[in-house]
Amino acid sequence: MTQDFSGWDLPEQTGDTPATDTEWVLPAAAPVDNPVVRTGPSGMVLGEGNKGPVTVRLFRSQPTRVLLAVPQYVTWLLTFRAISLGAHVSIFANDPASWQSLVDRITACGGTAELLGKDSVAPGAGRPYRPSLIVDDADWYDGVQEQLGPWQAMLTCVDAAQSGSVFALRSCDLALVSPVDGRTSDNLRRAYALNQAQLRTVTDLSDSEVALATPRRLLRLALPPTQTEYQLLFGG
Repeated sequence: MTQDFSGWDLPEQTGDTPATDTEWVLPAAAPVDNPVVRTGPSGMVLGEGNKGPVTVRLFRSQPTRVLLAVPQYVTWLLTFRAISLGAHVSIFANDPASWQSLVDRITACGGTAELLGKDSVAPGAGRPYRPSLIVDDADWYDGVQEQLGPWQAMLTCVDAAQSGSVFALRSCDLALVSPVDGRTSDNLRRAYALNQAQLRTVTDLSDSEVALATPRRLLRLALPPTQTEYQLLFGG
């Protein structure tokens, strides 16, 4: 049964790590009986919460902002999942070469993605059946305050341990964070009015888990790649 989360219409084998062109330590893929990206009646299924699948309506008639303070493979995974909703992906990055492989893999799977530079202009809006996803992984691009249009979402990569991240957290509709400790935990508490009991539930996240946070709500979420995603994204 799909779980609603914080007012949204919120509709994971151990073995050798596949060859990849990164230095990442990847979690195990989800069981074989969950082989593909799933979409629910209200959006993209992120993973499993304590009450079942959790989905996020990433693309809506108003823009959506998501703060990411997670290992980079999680950012890749979420970006890749967005193409299952028909999204066009635009990426601003300090190191474009580190994203080129993802762009190539999205294209090979029939999606569209582009790497944008300092003088580039991102799409101003999306459409219901052709939404727009912008990924902000660049110091020179301010995804937190960039104006967005309908049917458009922004994934902003931030170091949640920095003091300035409180403003960024408050400016986003939700945040995905891992790990949650030290200054990161304190910043989440300040930004989203969380209590210590809530924060203790996400202090020991595994390598395939993240904390999904919105004001006054915090959820531990299992977010491993499916078998198909593991092969397409990280299988070399």
